[in-house]
Amino acid sequence: MADIERRLRRARYLNELFPMDRRVFRDRTNPLETLSPMEIRERDRFFPETILFLVNMLNLERATERSCPLPPLISTLAALHFLATGTHHIVTAGLHGISRSSVSRAVKQFTDSVCLHLNDFVFFPNIENVQRTVQKQFYNIAGAY
Repeated sequence: MADIERRLRRARYLNELFPMDRRVFRDRTNPLETLSPMEIRERDRFFPETILFLVNMLNLERATERSCPLPPLISTLAALHFLATGTHHIVTAGLHGISRSSVSRAVKQFTDSVCLHLNDFVFFPNIENVQRTVQKQFYNIAGAY
């Protein structure tokens, strides 16, 4: 019995000298549920419906070798906040309760996904038609090319 007590005292002593890091599971509450639509609009420059549309369209699911990957909604919100405000990664990370490296990965993944869908939403006019239209407008103003 004395041997067990001695071992327990030694284990407690070692734990005091070298405390083990405990895993911390951060609360990943949905900001779209806790904030009003106007607060979300002020913070991220988009309404909640548009943010959910982006989350569904971009498919930001990421496979990791860890047990708690960053949810696509939090990833999208972090990227939108960073792009909307131009703050440092550490500010965005503190706001969303994630690491700076997670913000960096989220921004890169978000912008890459948006660029893949660029042609679905951004249309450039035919250059020749625009050039002719501008020439006609100058001709109407000045009377010559």
